[in-house]
Amino acid sequence: MAEKVQTISEISAHILRMLGESHPAEEAGAIATAIIREYAGMGRAAQLAFGNRVAEGAAAERILEAAARAAAGEPLQYIFGYADFCGHRIEVGPGVLIPRPETEEMTLMIIRGHSGFIDTITDLCTGTGCVAIALALAFPGASVTATDLSAAALEMAQHNIYCLGAGVTLIKSDLLKNEPADIPESNIIVSNPPYVTMSEKRAMQRNVLDHEPHDALFVPDDDPLLYYRAIARIAQQRLLPGGTLWLEVNENLAHETAALFPTPRYRRTSVIRDIRGKERFIKAEKDG
Repeated sequence: MAEKVQTISEISAHILRMLGESHPAEEAGAIATAIIREYAGMGRAAQLAFGNRVAEGAAAERILEAAARAAAGEPLQYIFGYADFCGHRIEVGPGVLIPRPETEEMTLMIIRGHSGFIDTITDLCTGTGCVAIALALAFPGASVTATDLSAAALEMAQHNIYCLGAGVTLIKSDLLKNEPADIPESNIIVSNPPYVTMSEKRAMQRNVLDHEPHDALFVPDDDPLLYYRAIARIAQQRLLPGGTLWLEVNENLAHETAALFPTPRYRRTSVIRDIRGKERFIKAEKDG
């Protein structure tokens, strides 16, 4: 590290210069704050109040190394090796989708809406296992199963399940090919499957396109609901009467997706807006 980059304030200014050409000022500031917090243990208020504090050499080196990776477009969650989700540290890595705030929002809806739940839950397309783990820890009396096709996802999910002591059973399953009978009968089925259309790809940030697994994100323009049709087929046979289906969906296809879960098979199917006002979730309650 150059000798002139010594204090927290100097390091922060250096990071902002590194990020200046590739990130808007507000985003660059948030990244700089997060990196310094991660490796120097100083929150935003402390960084402002004690900016003249000299950073420890090893911490400073790690901060600048992380900043260089961020400037190159790597997501912070991959740099840090984890994402916060429902109060839990979920480890993440290349090849596995980073948990999103919208997915956390849906998971919290389930936890709030099913207080004291003690029956069966299945999480389809589990990825890191974040949803299944959060539900298993919120509902310790429940039986929770999580499925995915990706070997990398299943390995990461198993690691997170072990580290957090969650009672989750993993199943390798291809949502599009396997028979519904491979999935346990469940009182709750939840899923955040791929739903971003290929034509929407051009609007996505480079750090997502360059680093996150495309097979966990994208669907063809000519068949954007293929995963939801598979989920509808599974839910028809494996969601128990009176059970509830929770889905994260493409905001531009929410009503088309909801139409896959019609009455009288489902007594109520609701499109729910996320915190930003986008039609992001579906809750379908099976007749029973």
